[in-house]
Amino acid sequence: MIDKFEKALLADGKSILTVKAYGNDIRQFFNWLKGSLGFESESITETDVREYRQYLNLQKKLKPTSINRKLKSVVSYQRFLVREGICKEPIQLKKVLLKHAIDLNHEIQTVDKQNMYRLKRTIEAENNKRDICIYYLLFGTGIRVSELVNIEIDDVHLTDRNGKNNYSYILVRSGKGNKSRKVNLNAAAVNALREYLEIRPRGTNKLLIGQRGPITRLTVNKILDKYSRKAQLEQRVSPHLCRHTFCTDLIKSGSDPKTVALLSGHSSVDTIYRFYVSSTAEDKQRAVDSLQI
Repeated sequence: MIDKFEKALLADGKSILTVKAYGNDIRQFFNWLKGSLGFESESITETDVREYRQYLNLQKKLKPTSINRKLKSVVSYQRFLVREGICKEPIQLKKVLLKHAIDLNHEIQTVDKQNMYRLKRTIEAENNKRDICIYYLLFGTGIRVSELVNIEIDDVHLTDRNGKNNYSYILVRSGKGNKSRKVNLNAAAVNALREYLEIRPRGTNKLLIGQRGPITRLTVNKILDKYSRKAQLEQRVSPHLCRHTFCTDLIKSGSDPKTVALLSGHSSVDTIYRFYVSSTAEDKQRAVDSLQI
């Protein structure tokens, strides 16, 4: 039945990685349920989910956000079972989620300005136009790596910005949940794209090409890891770290959270507030240092 649920998620436009995460969460839940009951059960009750929440919280000691993610997967599957006639009443999510799930001391990991400069300097010294383009697209658009590798030539729209609303942008067609969005490009990203397009190999419509054809998510991670080591960074820069840096920098520069959500493809402004409108340890220290007491 879980396989059938996963196929339904894929049909609804969920990504393969999202479906895999759902499946893992649900299978872990049923392993726990079998151990707790002493026998296998296809149905899920609200009591089961509440007890599983306690197990994850008190025994596994997971973070509240991780617990709630797992619970959401289980509840989604339980609602699927209701439609299949296996369970009677759908579980109300708000009744089973762990309360006070936002960790106020949680800090998003980002790449600071010095490390960004060291990474950029190293990449540009190699003069690989494709890798330079990848750097500016990741840090300049906050694009997900899955979206990055799926960009096609037809999705790139470059202009000289002569008109009031005549801006360069990339059309992301393969966004999370199959949502499309326009991502504006700044001058640095436009220049990097233009220079790469001049030397880009032909033969495929994908924007980013390697020796064996279109590059993959794994290739992008390897590229960033290589330059991180070459630049002697203590942290290994990943596409997701670039995305966090993009959103955080926009918020700190005074950009409206709604604009940040639209550019980054986040599902809601609430997500921006939860993850990026926060105070770092340095912010908190500056605040108390400024007190006149």
